[in-house]
Amino acid sequence: MNENIFIPKLETAINGITHPRFYESERGYQGALVSELNKILPDLELNGAIVEQEYQKRIEPHGIRIRPDIIIHVPFDSNNNSRSEGNFIAIELKLGSDLTERQAAADYQSLALMCEHLSYPLAIFIVINGSETYFEKYSGPHKDKMKAYIINLIDGAVVFKNIEYT
Repeated sequence: MNENIFIPKLETAINGITHPRFYESERGYQGALVSELNKILPDLELNGAIVEQEYQKRIEPHGIRIRPDIIIHVPFDSNNNSRSEGNFIAIELKLGSDLTERQAAADYQSLALMCEHLSYPLAIFIVINGSETYFEKYSGPHKDKMKAYIINLIDGAVVFKNIEYT
């Protein structure tokens, strides 16, 4: 998975979410983002990959118990791959009005576990209708594989800020 190809496509998908209703709830935004990601998926050339939401990573087969909001992966097939192959992107979403530093830290830790145990090369944390990601305060593992976004709809226009590891 080429991050230089994915990030501009992700930002195109983000710009496609323009209805104010989707900025009122995490679930609403999640559904809209899944729809937009499915539109760009063929451009990513990730053979066999699909976009899934709230896919349960169970402790026994995966080694972790996490339910990421959105993942892009090739579904596991015991005949063709291991559970750490074909994983591309894990995405966590939070509504800005609900986000605390403690919650953000827990989500960053969950994303780090996805990178560690299941070899996700990229993890995205999106704050919807907010002003803070707390990304600069996260000092745990795999921060170099993470990106954080603040996304707002202002006067009908999508405005976002990409916060990267430095």
